[in-house]
Amino acid sequence: MDAALAPIIGNQGVVALYRRSLHLCTARHPQFAATCASVPASMDVLALGSVLVEQSDADALLFSEVMLTIFYELLTTLIGPSLTARLLRDVWGPSLSDTPSQEISP
Repeated sequence: MDAALAPIIGNQGVVALYRRSLHLCTARHPQFAATCASVPASMDVLALGSVLVEQSDADALLFSEVMLTIFYELLTTLIGPSLTARLLRDVWGPSLSDTPSQEISP
């Protein structure tokens, strides 16, 4: 995400969105306060991964989903939904809902 967004909002802008996302994650989901406190304020993906592997699979998945959703929402309010979608298209990759459904023959 940093590589896709830094040319538009700068490295400091990406880090600011990341930090704000952490803050809002805790505000919206108080159960993540300890997790957010363990995550460095810099956008260090390896450090974030180290914190998440200490969580249960369900908690790590929920935290990641909430964090990315908040980050996406913040970015959308900053640069708009269309530009956000275009910039992050390659980052998200095809989602499960984008896979073609298989027809089941009777």
